[in-house]
Amino acid sequence: MGFMSPPRTPVMPTPTPPPPPVDTARAAVLAEENMSEQMKKRKGRGSTIVAGALSDQKSPTTGTPTLLG
Repeated sequence: MGFMSPPRTPVMPTPTPPPPPVDTARAAVLAEENMSEQMKKRKGRGSTIVAGALSDQKSPTTGTPTLLG
């Protein structure tokens, strides 16, 4: 590859094929199914575990509770 030889042209890679079209009807059905499964898994306020609610039960020293406990 001397300076007297002609430059080689670079080989261009083949373009990638376009992505398949999105099936909006199927996507809507999958989204609805996912939402219904999430709603079934949610138990509500009764199953929420509050840290310290069961382990630390002290009576307040003052008559009125404060924001800091």
